[in-house]
Amino acid sequence: MEKLNIYDNYNIDLNKYPRKELNYRITDIVLITLFSHIQQIKKICNCYQEAYNNYNEVKDYYFTFHFPISNTLNRKTYSAKEIITIMKEINFNIQQYQYNTNQLQHYLKYKCNPLDVTLFFYLKNKEFFENLINDIEKAKISYFQGRNYSIKFNIPVDFYNYKQSNLYTALELFEIYSYSQYLVKNKIIKNLPLPKYLE
Repeated sequence: MEKLNIYDNYNIDLNKYPRKELNYRITDIVLITLFSHIQQIKKICNCYQEAYNNYNEVKDYYFTFHFPISNTLNRKTYSAKEIITIMKEINFNIQQYQYNTNQLQHYLKYKCNPLDVTLFFYLKNKEFFENLINDIEKAKISYFQGRNYSIKFNIPVDFYNYKQSNLYTALELFEIYSYSQYLVKNKIIKNLPLPKYLE
């Protein structure tokens, strides 16, 4: 069995994750996918605050967003004003159609640019992603300090149809993060999820 070094002399079986038990398999895969793109997620989260700060200070700001849609890497450069406008407009229309799922789906899928919709939902879930980034850092620190630490991980509903959650210990998070980085290093990377409304 091939082993993956986690730290010092601590290794895990390379096939440990995602686990075979169905209740953990789905959440493991989602975590591995998100952790594999942690740097991109950080940049997306940061663009929101950067856009607002620069817009308020009347400074130029541009964010280039790359995202694969239908097996094609799409790219668009947004100004601070465009990011703010997209967040307001799409949010307004979601509120308008919140009780009519078909109209909402039609609006997002056919009336909006898919990159705009994708950026909107990643920014809408910014707090979720920032908490996840903080959780992996806290897990590393807590584990090495010998303190108990665990999180309840809920699959983000704007991206997946599964409503599933699981508890993860600091060690499990640390192992999954290390496994995701091994996959990145070996160029075995699953794309970040599109918002489910675009499928």
